[in-house]
Amino acid sequence: MNKIIIISDYFVFKLSDRYVVSHNFYLFLILGLTKIINDRFQEQFCTSLIRKVRKKQGWTLCGPRYCQLIRDVNCGKRLEFCLKVQADKDQFDDVIFTDESTIEMDRHGRICFRKRNRLAIFKPRPKHPYKVHVWAGISKRGPTDIKIFTGIMRKEFFADELLKNGLIPFVRTYYPDGHRFQQDNDPKHTSHYAADYLKDNGINWWPTPPESPDLNPIELIWHELKTYIRTKVKPINKEQLVDGIAKFWTTVDHAKCTRYINHLHKVVPMVILREGKASGY
Repeated sequence: MNKIIIISDYFVFKLSDRYVVSHNFYLFLILGLTKIINDRFQEQFCTSLIRKVRKKQGWTLCGPRYCQLIRDVNCGKRLEFCLKVQADKDQFDDVIFTDESTIEMDRHGRICFRKRNRLAIFKPRPKHPYKVHVWAGISKRGPTDIKIFTGIMRKEFFADELLKNGLIPFVRTYYPDGHRFQQDNDPKHTSHYAADYLKDNGINWWPTPPESPDLNPIELIWHELKTYIRTKVKPINKEQLVDGIAKFWTTVDHAKCTRYINHLHKVVPMVILREGKASGY
């Protein structure tokens, strides 16, 4: 009778006239080969046995996790940035983290129950759902106003509308003693037009490495906002979407901003540990 051979961290099976090698016994379950194996060995392999063998070999089962795609050239920049932050024991007390995001109207989840042998319930979805863009900033002294707009954000609109009416008043009011302004490396942000505007208005731009959304805690705010819109507001028109965004922003206070910013103390060591690759946060 053929047997299972374990060589180092591999499982080797002899099926018919060929050998199959795998890191993980579950691969055979996924491929539907359990029956073939049981028939071949004239034994039934239970799930508990599979778990024990896999655990003995040092394997653990987990699903893939989404992370930001980071090119090798930027891993070094991220590592260097995080090492400096750690060496300086930066608490980010004077940093204003800003970003834009897009909120779609019909991205609310829905689950349905139906009896067997009944027709499935369909949810209509427009081909081009209505969406708006939002811009805002957070700091340990509280959030900026949130700006809601539609259309394409060009460099002129970014500087003359968002920075002028969103960032500048906040800096003048809450950071008269000095600040650092953080934004990603979007071409509109780094354009000469925007850079000159920042310089002319005394804004201290704090450059951060490219491809680093995990180093901007406002991304956590956007995630919470989208979850709120999807599960609580469930808008069916433009007014409900805009009102839902505005209502959510009233819950973003000094304490919430501080909690999310302090999350960087988990992210930075993980980026260092992974040598500049995605932290997973």
